[in-house]
Amino acid sequence: MLSRSVGKGQRRHLRMLAPVVTSALVISLAAACSSGSSEKKGASTGGTLRVGVVASTISTLDAYANLRSQDFYVRNATMFEPLAHRKKDGGYEWALATGITHNDDNTEWTVKLRPNVKFHDGSTFGADDVIAVFQRVLDKKNALIERNYIDFMDPKGISKVDDLTVKFKLPKPYGPFEFAVTNSNIIFYKKDSKPEQAMGTGPFQLVSFSPGRETLVKRFDGYWGEKPKVDQVKIISFKTAEASTNALIGRQIDASSNILQTSLRTIEKTPGLKIMKSDVNLKVSIGMRADTEPFKDVRVRQAMRLIMNRKLALSNAFDGLGELANDHSGFNRCLPAVPQREQNLEEAKKLLADAGKSNLSINLETAANKPGMLQLVQILAEEAKKIGVTIKVQKMELGAYLEKWGERVFYTGYDTRPYLEGVPEIISNDAVLNHTHWNDAEFKSLAAKLYATSDPQEQCEIEKQMKKIEYERGASILTATNPTVSVYSSKVNGLIPEFPSGNLYDFRKVTIDQ
Repeated sequence: MLSRSVGKGQRRHLRMLAPVVTSALVISLAAACSSGSSEKKGASTGGTLRVGVVASTISTLDAYANLRSQDFYVRNATMFEPLAHRKKDGGYEWALATGITHNDDNTEWTVKLRPNVKFHDGSTFGADDVIAVFQRVLDKKNALIERNYIDFMDPKGISKVDDLTVKFKLPKPYGPFEFAVTNSNIIFYKKDSKPEQAMGTGPFQLVSFSPGRETLVKRFDGYWGEKPKVDQVKIISFKTAEASTNALIGRQIDASSNILQTSLRTIEKTPGLKIMKSDVNLKVSIGMRADTEPFKDVRVRQAMRLIMNRKLALSNAFDGLGELANDHSGFNRCLPAVPQREQNLEEAKKLLADAGKSNLSINLETAANKPGMLQLVQILAEEAKKIGVTIKVQKMELGAYLEKWGERVFYTGYDTRPYLEGVPEIISNDAVLNHTHWNDAEFKSLAAKLYATSDPQEQCEIEKQMKKIEYERGASILTATNPTVSVYSSKVNGLIPEFPSGNLYDFRKVTIDQ
């Protein structure tokens, strides 16, 4: 389914808006943990890796639940697998599939599946399981998020050739089929199994699950690939990034991607902890519901974008990590020929007056479940005061926040997906998917052309046009793109940031120094 200079006094005030780890805790824990932290006895197999996430009590074991917090993604990555993992170079690391071919006009695609893959109960994975999952995702009654990624398919056009071959006949040509079906969230469970069984093919299998508290998985010895080296992974839930940061410093967990970026300078000085930064791929955004007042008027949306101090947001909310963004989705590639948007309070004030919205007062809701998210909206609220606009920031518990996802008017979100993967949600008519409810006819027309071609250069030129439309009249404020920052114990080896999210999802090669 995501600007300008200030004096020292204001900068200090805005930094104080961010929660921080207390220095007393850091000093005492650093002293307690410094002994022996630099001494390594060598990595070995075994042990339990403890991973911290920000999660909610709404979590379930359903691999396709629509209400998702971070534990959902980490848990799924351990127990389930996609057809392939995408690589930075545009290629694929094949997982449950071994290859995908197509006919001349891109209307018929054939997926070859990996042989000798077992589910956690020892039964064999095959074409029937793949078809069952695609049929479920494409069932419009389910309204699953993943349906939008593969909405170009006809459920009746999916057929079994043999136990390891599935054929997809499409209603019309679709160039990026391979890209779409290798979405990391399209994962495969055993046909007719129950969600609470979590019956996948992944390197770990379920031991226990407590919503909002923890998930325990153990090494699956029947895994088709290289077996994990650790015995278990314990995914421990916290309500806030502040809590997971404190737990990491306190050695209650071994690793986390839910870290307060404002605490990184303290963490850098803490013995026994290491910092890992992914590529610049995290987009923390502020959404405006375009079918509802006051954001039905494009002038109000434009004004909000001009109120935001982007440079201040990058330096204070995101601690200087990342790059300025320009209110269009996707990574910094295939960029439109538009100027970098900068703060212009006078123009914002004029736009609001022209729209009849001077002295606007509005609530902005956030779960603050990503680093910098709370600070970002607080900066917007502080800047808005300068032109008589009142933005009341409301921080909510994650579960309550997600329960009405798609209904919120002014809110926060985040994304790490490439452009091809995110566009289907932007053009969807489903409120759960297109949560800004933005509906632009020209943008949708260009999207149809984007997905009709498999030529990368042609796709890029179309992307530029689409991003220009987002820049001019879209419904989200995107101030910066950032790396995903993870922190982990120096005793842990083999962690890598997953592509494209940058989060810690892959634990197959992890070892823990004993």
